[in-house]
Amino acid sequence: MRRTNWTKKITILLATVCVALVAASAFTPALAQAWLLQVEGVPVSRATYCYFLSEALRGTQGKPKDLLALRRDVMARCVEYVAINSELRAMGVPVDQELKAQAADRTAFYWQVYGGYYSSIGVDKQTLNAILTGQAAREQLFRALYDAQGTRAAPEEALEAYFYGNYVAYNGVRVFRTVPLDDETEREMTQEEAAALYRVLAEFVEAANEVQDFFGVAQEERFAEALSYGMPSITVVQKGHAAGAGEDMSADDFEKVRGLAPEKISLLDLPGFYLVAMGVNMWDSPEEYYEGYRAECLLALKGEEYAGTLRELCKGFRADENVGAVEKLYKEWEW
Repeated sequence: MRRTNWTKKITILLATVCVALVAASAFTPALAQAWLLQVEGVPVSRATYCYFLSEALRGTQGKPKDLLALRRDVMARCVEYVAINSELRAMGVPVDQELKAQAADRTAFYWQVYGGYYSSIGVDKQTLNAILTGQAAREQLFRALYDAQGTRAAPEEALEAYFYGNYVAYNGVRVFRTVPLDDETEREMTQEEAAALYRVLAEFVEAANEVQDFFGVAQEERFAEALSYGMPSITVVQKGHAAGAGEDMSADDFEKVRGLAPEKISLLDLPGFYLVAMGVNMWDSPEEYYEGYRAECLLALKGEEYAGTLRELCKGFRADENVGAVEKLYKEWEW
């Protein structure tokens, strides 16, 4: 990383960012270009400010009681938006084309679904795309710092240890202990019903293991009904996350799933459902399992540190409010 002091004064780099951000809004209406903030001289347009204001208000109802706190929140979002782009330029790291494409796809979708709302608050499609690309830049900076060859790269061994310690896969069927009702709702099974279901599933497991044929035995009517006509599929479960029945998988239950043998079918009694499954050795196919979850593991290991890094980065960026324009906007805003 070329710049190790987060609070170092930005000069030419911020001028470059300024040119880029101004160019991005070159074709927006004059009202949208009126700046509400300047971050180290980089103007934040009215349209951009309104987007971050709407995000800061997400989940609230009516006019907030503390408008100063709200303004500080919006300012912090704008500062981070500019700071991340500036830092990437300082590092000489462009936003990956794949991330840009994803931002463009999200823009198209959001505009199609929420375009009316965005227009009503003064956010045009071009501004929306610029901001979503800015979110992609946030991910790009994370990669540039912590991914392979990053300036603070997480050791691959640590990522692998996290994945294999917190993820497990099985090949099987979940059978929920519920009974469908005529009104298309369902109820929990009684203890007697659940016990009867368990006995049938245990018979299925024994029969299927004897002939080593899950699919064939599962088509027998009695077993098919007990299995809710399900066929085995591979599922990856994360420790402490939803296991499919609306419940978190405890460490003990996680270890039960981890203990499933790959060579035979087993029956587990888990909260909310029975699991009829075989284990999956994820070590045999790292490209299918580990690589698919590597980004999640990296975020789990370095996400908190990255949040702190961004806070330190943003401390070096001064923001000046166009007080009159901001107060005018808040008076006009439809709460």
